[in-house]
Amino acid sequence: MHLEFEERQDRIDQLSKLLSVMQDVARKLANESHGRSYDKARELNEILHRARLQMDAIETEERWQAQMERRRAPRANFES
Repeated sequence: MHLEFEERQDRIDQLSKLLSVMQDVARKLANESHGRSYDKARELNEILHRARLQMDAIETEERWQAQMERRRAPRANFES
């Protein structure tokens, strides 16, 4: 169970980093764009921003679930 959590966290981290790089490149594109292409680049930036917000929500939910799983896990009894 713990390995699955680590794998999910790793994937979430990878996606967050990828989205961050994509946002940086999209910002540069928007700054370099002129005319009609600027509106499309700005729209792309808005989509990427919403995607990052969704990734933040996923990460928060994963942390919450991990805390709940830890609370439910049986505790070792050292009174033997």
